Amino acid sequence: MNDPYIYDNSTVLRNLLNIREQKALEVAEAEISSANMMLFYERGFDDFSSNGIKTIHKTLFGDIYDWAGEYRIINVMKRENVLAGKSVWYSSVVDIERDLDIGWVAINNIDWANLSAREFAINLAQTFPSLWQAHPFRDGNTRAIVMLMTFFVEHYGFYFDQELFAASAGYVRKSFVLACWGEYSEYDHLEKILIDTISDKPISQIDNLDIFFVSDRAEVYEKYSTEDYHPIPHEYRADESGD
Repeated sequence: MNDPYIYDNSTVLRNLLNIREQKALEVAEAEISSANMMLFYERGFDDFSSNGIKTIHKTLFGDIYDWAGEYRIINVMKRENVLAGKSVWYSSVVDIERDLDIGWVAINNIDWANLSAREFAINLAQTFPSLWQAHPFRDGNTRAIVMLMTFFVEHYGFYFDQELFAASAGYVRKSFVLACWGEYSEYDHLEKILIDTISDKPISQIDNLDIFFVSDRAEVYEKYSTEDYHPIPHEYRADESGD
């Protein structure tokens, strides 16, 4: 089976804009999904379920891909620099729904309403990567899960620094990868940025008594900006090895 999501003799995803050049598609996708994300955020959202993830993905990417919001029909992989070119083992197509359900069971077993901001961040880092690892869609999974996390955090009365996550794309992806590396998984990287991202007061709240706020946030942004991020396409996984 060849990858039905890409144009023939190409690595570019078939898209509603009929763009055939990878860089041009990346630019268009980023601009359109970002605009859709802002409009979506203003409307609000509280469907924390697998169907909710589909809705988010459809909203962000529905103007670009006709399969937006639909589970992928092929197995995929992505070679990660942090894993020396190996890939996280994403869910097989037959297991996507099951693996998402398992992830939601763990999430729903936590008493989120009674956690401090720090506790919330730590628990988020240890449970939401399972939804990411399912990688239910052909592309756009990280943005969909981060959007879900944003709504989830704010649903419980905390604030989420979306700009920090956007500015730290390389660090964020590496953090999800490291949290989904089987028996070698570690959550410290994701916990660290989530602790800095989630707050019990508005991120932009600055007053005359909080003179260190601006410089503190600048240091936070600097801390995660060292990870260069260059998008690498997912590949069709034809065999049953995760490498």
